Amino acid sequence: MGTLAGARAGIEAAIGQCPATVGVAIKNLESGETLAWRAEERFPAASVIKISILVEALRQAEAGRLQLDERIAVRKADLVGGFGVLKDLGSVEALSLLDLLTLMIIISDNTAANLCIERLGMGAVNAAMASLGLAGTVLQRKMMDMPARDRGLDNFTTPADAARLLELVATDRVLTPKGSRHALEIMARQQVNDRLPLLLPAGVQVAHKTGELPGIRHDVGVLWTTRSRVVVAALTKECQTPLGKGLVGGEACDLIARIGRMIYDADEAS
Repeated sequence: MGTLAGARAGIEAAIGQCPATVGVAIKNLESGETLAWRAEERFPAASVIKISILVEALRQAEAGRLQLDERIAVRKADLVGGFGVLKDLGSVEALSLLDLLTLMIIISDNTAANLCIERLGMGAVNAAMASLGLAGTVLQRKMMDMPARDRGLDNFTTPADAARLLELVATDRVLTPKGSRHALEIMARQQVNDRLPLLLPAGVQVAHKTGELPGIRHDVGVLWTTRSRVVVAALTKECQTPLGKGLVGGEACDLIARIGRMIYDADEAS
């Protein structure tokens, strides 16, 4: 059984050196050991909120309220900017809900996310998170809805909530074992890998979802060492350096990558 103790000092020092506000929640699912910094603080969720959408879609599918193979129209009016490919594929008229969920996670497609929100209902996603005790997590607007954001509506989560949601998935307490495996398999196909997985040895599995906005870098996932499953939620905001204010790279991404490696090394050395 692994341990997180050996990573505590290094992570704390790295957080202190990062020019951003950093919140972290970590739990070894085998030992039960936890580490936390600003874990209850609310952060703009960015694309990390898409995990909540994925989980609620799979919950509804398991309850028989929707079918993952149902076809959903992709109209020109649905296309939004930011991350994703649907906005660049003019010939796509419809996709299955499962395909939309997959695009939403593995390449963070914003159009796909918005179509999923429409199908599920924003209220259903929020009710599901509330029922799980995730009081700091809320979906208040679609992706790229800047007018809503200007009115003060945004999507939020906390490191503790993000880690707890993945713990519930990984331990089959929010979905059936089959549904949990499905969620983690989709997240393991994530194509944005410049954070938690970046410094890990080849072959180490990480099922995760990133999020980024100007000044914001997140990564939330389940990391498999040779002996443990470790849930990690690393959220950052107020990145003040020029690179950190963009949409790629920056010290916060480097910090999250180092956190992933320190967790792995500590667990392997225990």
